[in-house]
Amino acid sequence: MKTKRALKTAALLLLAAVLAAFGGCARHTHIVVQSVWTDDFCFAVYEDGTADIIAYRGEAEELKLPDRLGDNTVIGFGSKAFDGCGTLKRVLIPPTVTSLPAKLFNNCPALESVYIPSSVETIGKNVISDCPAFKQVLYAGTEEEWAAVDVGSVPWTDNYVLINAETVFGYRLGE
Repeated sequence: MKTKRALKTAALLLLAAVLAAFGGCARHTHIVVQSVWTDDFCFAVYEDGTADIIAYRGEAEELKLPDRLGDNTVIGFGSKAFDGCGTLKRVLIPPTVTSLPAKLFNNCPALESVYIPSSVETIGKNVISDCPAFKQVLYAGTEEEWAAVDVGSVPWTDNYVLINAETVFGYRLGE
C-alpha cells in the first residue's frame, strides 16, 4: 500500500516537473532534436526543420543574423540570446523570424540599432533592455504594420526603449 502511494506521488511529482519545465513552450509544439554550436551561435534545432538562435558568444559590432542552419530555417530566438553582448552595435534580423522574445537584447551597452523585418508578428516584454546607447529601429514594414505587431498582454510601455527610439519605416537592407 505504501509502495503504491509512493509510486503515485512520484508520478505526480514527475508530471508536475515536466509541466513546469515546458509550460512556457507554447510556440513550439515539437521537440528539440539537438542543440548545435556553429561559429558564434548556439541553435536549438527542431524536428519540423526549424531552428531558434538560443545564444551568441561573438564580439561583432555589426551582426547579420543567419536565416538558415543547414536545411533548417531560423524562425526565432531564445530569451536573452544576446545577453551581455558588449561590442554589438547593430543587428539585422532575418525575414524568416516571426517573433522576438522577452529581453532578447539584454545588457548590450553599445547596441544602437536593430533591423526588424515585417515578418515579425509578436514582440516580448522588454525586448531591448539595459541598452543605454539604443536609438533606432529600422523596420521593413509600414507604420500601420508596426502598429499591428502583437505584444500579447504586455503593454507597449513595457518596451519603452523600443518605442522611444527613432523608427524608420520601409527600411530596406543595404540602405
